[in-house]
Amino acid sequence: MVEVHTSAQGVKNSMLVCVTGAIGSGKTTAIKIIRQQGFQTFVMDDYIHKIYQKNQIGYKLIAKHFGKSYLTPIEVNRKALGQLVFSKPNALRKLDQLMIPLMRAQLQALLDQNNLCYVELGIYFLHESKFKKYFSKIIFIDAKTALKNTNLEKKMAHIEKFPTKIVGNSKLSIKTSKNNRLFVVENHKNLNYFKKHLINIL
Repeated sequence: MVEVHTSAQGVKNSMLVCVTGAIGSGKTTAIKIIRQQGFQTFVMDDYIHKIYQKNQIGYKLIAKHFGKSYLTPIEVNRKALGQLVFSKPNALRKLDQLMIPLMRAQLQALLDQNNLCYVELGIYFLHESKFKKYFSKIIFIDAKTALKNTNLEKKMAHIEKFPTKIVGNSKLSIKTSKNNRLFVVENHKNLNYFKKHLINIL
């Protein structure tokens, strides 16, 4: 089972809050800050990593639909799969068709726990119609291009490891979104500035 970080506060609210943003915007930092405030958190990429292990459902689906060349003896070859889906749109669509239903099922399982939980889901705005019903609030982490580029250099390996993370600018989706539950947190300055503004909307 994928680790869900919980608090000792016993929060009774039954709702999910999505933490999303572009690659390198600061989603992982945001989740750490939220966890430090005593809230339950869940990282969807950790779930994907878990089901890509041998004999897990993700591993079996990749074997069936993409072939054994995208597997290692212990897990999905995320580097090879990532190279495929980022170069061939049809392959990416197929991967989404396989993984998104599993992600949706996991979100429903979190809802069924009847707790408040903050979920890091980087691809939310790329598939908003499939995910929006699960979330009561959306927190979008907005970083300047320079900051994102700096963080991106540090995270290149993770792009290969987790091909469900899409490289792109989610701001375009936000501008056209009619979602009035959206909160934008700027990650333009230092960590203390970011932390203060994030905590204000928790």
